[in-house]
Amino acid sequence: MVKGEFNEAESEILSILNSTSSEQISNEDLMKATPDMNGNIRGEAVNSLLASGKIEMLPGNTPGAFFLRLKKGTHLSEATAEEQLIFSLIEESDKMGIWIRDIRDRTGLSQAQLRKALKSLEQRKLVKSVKAVGTTKKCYMLYDIEADESLTGGTFFSDQQLDSQFVQTLVHLCVAMLQSKRRLAEENNPKDPTSAREFSFVRPMEVANFVKEKGVCRVTLTVADVESILAVAVLDGCVERRADGMYRALRSRNINSALAYLPCIHCTVASDCKPGHVISPETCQYFSSWLEQS
Repeated sequence: MVKGEFNEAESEILSILNSTSSEQISNEDLMKATPDMNGNIRGEAVNSLLASGKIEMLPGNTPGAFFLRLKKGTHLSEATAEEQLIFSLIEESDKMGIWIRDIRDRTGLSQAQLRKALKSLEQRKLVKSVKAVGTTKKCYMLYDIEADESLTGGTFFSDQQLDSQFVQTLVHLCVAMLQSKRRLAEENNPKDPTSAREFSFVRPMEVANFVKEKGVCRVTLTVADVESILAVAVLDGCVERRADGMYRALRSRNINSALAYLPCIHCTVASDCKPGHVISPETCQYFSSWLEQS
């Protein structure tokens, strides 16, 4: 084989891969794009480019079919062909990860080959498995990448479970801040209810900064996180949200039912009280008084 001809074949293949709109090309399309290239030289050139890490091979949709593309991912040292192929797919998936079933379908590897390669990659801390919220399915991503919130559930989830205690702590903290803001606005504008109302509204950014200053979270809450907390407070009836996205604390309202003052609840002889008996509702002076007041 003439070395110059071999180098020209490599250059032509790289040029074709670099110019293709789909960023990859099947073996059949590569043959069509290089009709004048000797088949043996083409094969040797492809193998040389694969070995040097300049291009990579992806499995096709049918047995024996494959695609070639310019190398995008990291080339692993001391990795088997299966490990490199799986790693490339996982690397490509970025923070969204890739389901194990998709890895199997795209690589065509057997279950045993897949398990062995993934175990090796996990032991080398190159990839990790993540269970998405609301499902038991595993997806894989690079070890150092933080999973997308659509998989983890976001800041308020721990081990795929909503941390309700953490949420309630933040709700109380945010409501307390808004209540303080409202009291201050009313104290500063005792004769101007319009101004007092206006100055009692707070932007979510201010609340987020307040929470950050308190240092109650190990992670930094985004404004969107704080708005999620404020939405809970709105549902609890502690806070109102204006159309422009600002929030204000509502006055606490203690509404006691008349049932709370029912004398029977506190009566020491209630178990002996029955209609028509010596101790009865008809003769109970406390019960009659309660009815008159209710």
